Amino acid sequence: MSFLEIRNLCKSFDTVSVINDFSIELVEQTLCCLVGPNGAGKTTTMDLVTGRQKPTSGQIIFCDDDITGLDEHEIARRGIGRKFQVPAVFRDLTVRQNLEVAYSRSTHPLKNLFRFRAPGFADKLDEVLSVTGLGGRLNIEAGILSHGETQWLEIGMVLMQNPRLLLLDEPVAGMTESEIDKTAEIFNNLKRTNSLVVVEHDMAFVRQIADVVTVMHMGSLLAQGPISEIEANERVREVYLGETGEA
Repeated sequence: MSFLEIRNLCKSFDTVSVINDFSIELVEQTLCCLVGPNGAGKTTTMDLVTGRQKPTSGQIIFCDDDITGLDEHEIARRGIGRKFQVPAVFRDLTVRQNLEVAYSRSTHPLKNLFRFRAPGFADKLDEVLSVTGLGGRLNIEAGILSHGETQWLEIGMVLMQNPRLLLLDEPVAGMTESEIDKTAEIFNNLKRTNSLVVVEHDMAFVRQIADVVTVMHMGSLLAQGPISEIEANERVREVYLGETGEA
């Protein structure tokens, strides 16, 4: 049974068609890398799944629930979390405070105060710190974290919301090689309990993490399968990987 199913999705802006009859299925506890040339429609697809944009036509089914056209907050409550390419952390707050804010779903400060003392918060905090490796940075202001640590903090903030599906847009852009390796380790651990869709250009990173690779081209599905099949696909090599097959 499909965990996430996108059926014949289309999106147009005025007369310009950006997503063209795009369909994929994602099985639970799978990491899918969404790749393709710039302008292929990857980020727009993420926008449509999370409700940031409304589709022109087609359906998005999540856990047998039709979420097509719902608002962002409604989709988030159903268990879809998103991390954008540019981290959105509170730079003047500590790592712990950022995670506290992410855990709360109330805008009432007094309710938040008691929520942080609830047994569930401490357990969730420990779990997220174990995944991200930020336990030793808990009382450090987010503004002085390294680029990689900032990315991991935002991943942690998404995880504090208990999503069943995580959408991540170019998570390793600007990272050092060692930071990329650690991020790969984080993702490979996460997919044991979560489902992930990762938009990424770094094919070396894709090789480290992907269960399935979905290639988009001009808003449509070009190919889908394990990385070995994708890299051997002549059409993919022509439009994306290049004649040598190298990203």
